[in-house]
Amino acid sequence: MARVNGATLLARALKRGGVGPVFTLSGHQILPIYDAGIDEDLRFVDTRHEGAAVHMADGWGRLTGQTGVALVTAAPGHTNALTGVATAYNSESPLLLLSGGAEVPNLGRGGFQEMDQLTMIGPISKGAWMPKTAEEIPGLVARAFRVATSGVPGPVHLTLPYDVLHQTVDEDAARLPEPGHYQPHRQAAPSEQIARLLDLLGSAERPIVLAGPSVTRGRAASLMADLSEQTGLPSLPFDSPVGLGEPSLHGLARVIPTSDLVILLTREDFTISFADEKTIAPSAKIVQVAPDVPLIGQNRAVDLGIVGDPKTVLGQVVSAARERTWPDTGWRAELDSMRLAQQERTRALEASYEIPVHPMRVTATVRELLRPGDCVGLDGGDFVRWARWTFGGGPYEFLTNGKLGALGPGIPLAFAATLAKPGARSVCFVGDGTFGFHAMEFDTAVRHHLPAVVIVGNDAGWATERHRQREVYGPDRLVAADLLPTRYDLVAANLGAHGELVERPEQLKPALERAFASGKPACINVNIASIRAPSAS
Repeated sequence: MARVNGATLLARALKRGGVGPVFTLSGHQILPIYDAGIDEDLRFVDTRHEGAAVHMADGWGRLTGQTGVALVTAAPGHTNALTGVATAYNSESPLLLLSGGAEVPNLGRGGFQEMDQLTMIGPISKGAWMPKTAEEIPGLVARAFRVATSGVPGPVHLTLPYDVLHQTVDEDAARLPEPGHYQPHRQAAPSEQIARLLDLLGSAERPIVLAGPSVTRGRAASLMADLSEQTGLPSLPFDSPVGLGEPSLHGLARVIPTSDLVILLTREDFTISFADEKTIAPSAKIVQVAPDVPLIGQNRAVDLGIVGDPKTVLGQVVSAARERTWPDTGWRAELDSMRLAQQERTRALEASYEIPVHPMRVTATVRELLRPGDCVGLDGGDFVRWARWTFGGGPYEFLTNGKLGALGPGIPLAFAATLAKPGARSVCFVGDGTFGFHAMEFDTAVRHHLPAVVIVGNDAGWATERHRQREVYGPDRLVAADLLPTRYDLVAANLGAHGELVERPEQLKPALERAFASGKPACINVNIASIRAPSAS
């Protein structure tokens, strides 16, 4: 009777779950998985840092709605991956991190690279497990996919002991999960709660939805758009470490205290000032939808708490809303007008001929060349806040650094987008400081033919911190704020990518057109003026 090892069972289980590319960085403990993956036709996209592998899996998950998979080695590979996992957790992204592990018999004995990986990742994941026999692997893979995509999506983890990957079992006895075992649980709300929500909405004059990261993507975003079209209900996305001050909101957060009904499809966390009474008026009705009871009314009591999957509940609300008549109150148009007025404040800067180049000229020129559905990566930093202001509310697929606010995800997220959305253009905006986090992923992109365009705003420094130090401590008290005006375009070009240096505004559009036409990964290094991003107030 034929026998198969744990690595083969893992590869087969991943394939049955419909896995996309497996983003990885090699290491001794995971080599058996590569060998098994060849036989199962898995696609491996190998990166230059484990953090980048996780960011790429995160980007894949956000854009496809499927569970993105990252595979890293044990101990240092696992710890290098954790910031990426935390970013995915705060961005509500379905992700499975597979990490190698020490042999089971040596656990607790000080084995090579033995580490309590499950405890480490626990607080930033929806679940973490370790199979101790090969037979357990397929069921845990299906469970991981199911948990990652149920309720509010998020990362999950499997530690894979080296000996378990080598352990063999009879092939006929190794049962793979049924396809349905991978599918998420969708918890609906009682019909009376849906009716109550619509009653509140019908009687409100200034209702608003505050939407968490996963509700702004995919099917949930489409449902939100349908609901807004039917009822005139506006929504504001919260997927940023800046929260209420996020530039892409264009100051619309200031209307929240005037709203008489606030529907929360997000946590009562720091991004909405914990739903305090300065943010949501004491007289306002609050409805919150969440998959778990402890998440409802975490910091402030709500008038209606609905325990259910937010996407499923949205679908119920949209269907039920079709049975009612919704007069046009002009509320949504009022907010649209406010947004337009804010954007007009900076419109003249889009055509600026200043040298160094004004950041707004850069972001507006990129916008001219994009189409609806194209992918826009937004990292952290002051230059990227200009891009957030420019692109906020546009018809694009956004990949941000999320609520965690970590620097660095932008480049790998943009490269992952070329795999998840091959028919779309993919660009990302990074500062010159941020470029250093994952510059070597241009090597990854060249090897795997991932033609994203990375726009670097180069003002020779960590602008956000430099501006703050000057304002708070004085211009002569700058520490760790300055960088060299490095030719990042040449760094990318020497790795086999397309590179362009832009020093004048009129050079921008031709450089971008050449980058897109090259069909290669590209770096546009723009010498920009170091200017504070516009205020969202």
